[in-house]
Amino acid sequence: MSVERFFNLVLHSHLPYIKKAGRWPFGEEWFFEAMLDTYIPLSIAFYRLTGKGIKWNLTLGVTPVLAEQMTDPYMIYETEEYIKERIDLAKEDYESFKKEGMKEAETAKFYVEHCEEILDYFQNKFSRDILGYWKKLQEEGYLDILTSSATHAYLPLLRRDSSIYAQLLIGKESYERNFGRSPKGIWLPECAYRPGIESFLEKLNIKYFFVDTHTILGGEPLDYPYFTKKQIIDKTVFKPYLVSKSNVAVFGRDSRTSLQVWSADWGYPGDGVYREFHKKAESSGIQYWRITDKSKSLGEKDVYDPEIAKSRAYEHARHFVGILENDVKEKGIITSMYDTELFGHWWFEGVLFLERVFELLAESEKVKSINTSLALEEVIPDERIELPESSWGRGGKHEVWLNDETKSIWEKIYLIEEKMENLVASLVDALPFWKRKVLKQMGREKLLLESSDWPFLITTGQAKEYGFERFHRHHENFETLYRYLDNKEISVDEFNFLKKLENTDSLFPFIDYKTFEKR
Repeated sequence: MSVERFFNLVLHSHLPYIKKAGRWPFGEEWFFEAMLDTYIPLSIAFYRLTGKGIKWNLTLGVTPVLAEQMTDPYMIYETEEYIKERIDLAKEDYESFKKEGMKEAETAKFYVEHCEEILDYFQNKFSRDILGYWKKLQEEGYLDILTSSATHAYLPLLRRDSSIYAQLLIGKESYERNFGRSPKGIWLPECAYRPGIESFLEKLNIKYFFVDTHTILGGEPLDYPYFTKKQIIDKTVFKPYLVSKSNVAVFGRDSRTSLQVWSADWGYPGDGVYREFHKKAESSGIQYWRITDKSKSLGEKDVYDPEIAKSRAYEHARHFVGILENDVKEKGIITSMYDTELFGHWWFEGVLFLERVFELLAESEKVKSINTSLALEEVIPDERIELPESSWGRGGKHEVWLNDETKSIWEKIYLIEEKMENLVASLVDALPFWKRKVLKQMGREKLLLESSDWPFLITTGQAKEYGFERFHRHHENFETLYRYLDNKEISVDEFNFLKKLENTDSLFPFIDYKTFEKR
């Protein structure tokens, strides 16, 4: 039987810039958790699949701001120390649980072994360089790694073309430094699109991007259980289209497969045998309990059994591949899109699930895995499409990022955009060394204040005060540096402040302030 369709799994990996910007509950620990729970375990799964000789393909987005942190010596060192600390805490929990005769002792023993394995792979198999390992997998044809805007800026809401171009160009340059080649595809932050963005991508020789289902099919954003709603236009998400008059292709998300995994309410992650994310041991913060029943309070949760959970993950993998083989009727490319951190961090068993899915797809006669670059060769776009302004956020538009709570942020961003354009236009080429350093750091602070993470944290309430604080910190840094440029010389205190920013907000060392000129 010939292959009927291809499964294009797209994982979007992103964290805001959190180096030396707090530790707990908001800050660097987000990065350490993502490394321990997701990025290293996912790499281990890749390692095992490749070692078994299994043919697999995957599209992996890595935002430039995340890549900069994954290669930062300070963040790498602190990640290793964090994993060691978790091992020690699990050992202490084991002794405590064992002494009290509690069932949690066996789960604590599992965590010790689990974290020790992750540390061993990180140190000895990946040489503490996860990004380098992903680069190797791309060179070998398994991965297709995407770029993104430099700091995950929400592009449709930026007012100046210079800002959109700078975010995209600096993101591309970061990618080239980290992966040794130019990116073929891009993850637009939050799948947020407005007409004309494809022109920026074409100028930068980026071949494709992704949007949510409703952007292709029309109508309202899709949600379970209403997978099929009336289509306004006669299009499909199972093939790519060329966007407007450009040669840039777009892929749409398949809702059926995406939501089957995405939803904790009715999808796989909500199964009672899986690990409960929210209940944590007071002494260590480690989760020793299972979901049990979503109607039960945290105090009523049963002890987590990793072997039972593993078996269930394998059952769900079989069910998912069955959906790909039998429930999806259309031929072509099934593009399923998720945040990478769903697997391992939010859904602890998710990495096991993915590994088993790829093993089963290798055996399937109906469906095979593919990445997006290969998909463009398999299904060459032969139709054009005009896309509406949209995102994959709530309501399908921009309301998560622009609303009454975040309006003041955007007003400040628009002033900074204009100020930076005018500043670059007014400068002469022969600038003192210290002024060039100030301008480079201003560019970094501008990129950081444009991050979509700050309005997202504010609107969702996940870390509202932290979101406001981070935005205003980078905004104030920009304005302080801007005032330095009026001086003929820089004082010792001013230079020390500049050096401090260069040490903390140290991403994109190659940045050129001329990138922000008016366009």
